[in-house]
Amino acid sequence: SLPAKLAALVGLVALSRLGVFARLPGVDADAFAASLASGGLLGYIDTLSGGSISRVGVFSLGIVPYINASIVLQLMSTAFPSLKKLQREEGSAGRERFQFYQKGLALAFAIVQAYGQLSYVRPFVADWSPAWVAESVLDLTTGAMILIWIADRIGDMKIGNGTSILITASIASSLPTSIGAALQQAGAEGGGGPASLATYAAFFMVTTLGVVYVQEAERQIPINYASRYRARSASLAKSAYLPFKVNATGVMPVIFASTLLALPAGAAVA
Repeated sequence: SLPAKLAALVGLVALSRLGVFARLPGVDADAFAASLASGGLLGYIDTLSGGSISRVGVFSLGIVPYINASIVLQLMSTAFPSLKKLQREEGSAGRERFQFYQKGLALAFAIVQAYGQLSYVRPFVADWSPAWVAESVLDLTTGAMILIWIADRIGDMKIGNGTSILITASIASSLPTSIGAALQQAGAEGGGGPASLATYAAFFMVTTLGVVYVQEAERQIPINYASRYRARSASLAKSAYLPFKVNATGVMPVIFASTLLALPAGAAVA
């Protein structure tokens, strides 16, 4: 039933947030979070993960490795017809095999991104050693794979895309902190008071409406037929249209690009 599915959904989302607060041992998470307060690329990725990176949680990688694997395989499908055939022409068995490849690639991405993230926190680790690195990479990779499992279970319930729901939950979890910081800043001396808070709220609403407008926008491509006969009215039917999403890829390319941009910096730190 729908109430049971919603209860299961809430439980799975809550489980995905619990791992954010399970910190890796041996890291001065407070000092690392302070270093991210200035913003930057890693701060943006931290927002997408719901603050799990700044907390140095076990679920710090989020669902990003799975998204990266999905995008890479989609790109590879255009170059390798066998992958495209596996995904589209071999039925459920082919799709399951494609999903297996995707999760295997996600595992590889998780390992690489885990080491990259640990390279960022190296100045805040009291005892940096190969054993600690191996253990922490295992922890972060396991956390990423658990999130993939949670996304699959949400998808199996047929009430939404599991990956999108986890990303939305992660971003929404940082809203109370952002709103609290805005209220504190507006109430501080020189903060502008209610006027600046109203301006902030107006810009937030306009930005949200703009994102929704672009995301839901469609371009109708006309489909022309030689002739279409409507039996009841004995007249030609109206032209049909093929809906084409203006922003079909959504936010996935942004997340993928953020990860790619973070890799050289992580290698430099290492």
